[in-house]
Amino acid sequence: MIKFLHLFKNYYLGISFIGIATFAIQEIPYIVMPFVKPSSNPIMKMSNEIKWIGVAQGILGVLSMILLMLIVRDDVKLIPRETAREKTFFFLMILMILINFIGWTLYYMGYQYGWLIIISQFAVVPLYYLFFGLWKSNYLLVGTAVLFFVIHTINGIMNFAVKK
Repeated sequence: MIKFLHLFKNYYLGISFIGIATFAIQEIPYIVMPFVKPSSNPIMKMSNEIKWIGVAQGILGVLSMILLMLIVRDDVKLIPRETAREKTFFFLMILMILINFIGWTLYYMGYQYGWLIIISQFAVVPLYYLFFGLWKSNYLLVGTAVLFFVIHTINGIMNFAVKK
């Protein structure tokens, strides 16, 4: 971690290398997508009929990524796992990314069912960020990730569960 500017209490604007790694891990399915070339790709072809939801999703997603990678605390270890709380949130974070990877694997294999996509691609990514924030005591990220979860999941439901 590198600290640049003290914001308040133990929060700094800086570079969180573990945050960057966490973000990069979540991007792996998008990185491999051009090589997999799924025969059908409804996620990349979806449209946001309610514009403000798409805008809010984009803003909250970018804000979550910024807070994940650029907010650091000087009172939290690089990989905190001493307390039951830290172990629980670390486990939940790993569980969310595993669900996401399983979902993408099924998606690439052609199993592109609405609720499977909603849960494994839309709901778990903001939860992954949320549990990272709780694990690293980054409560700015926690607040943003909760809102991102709600909007991102609603967008997924509107595109993959609600019949048009």
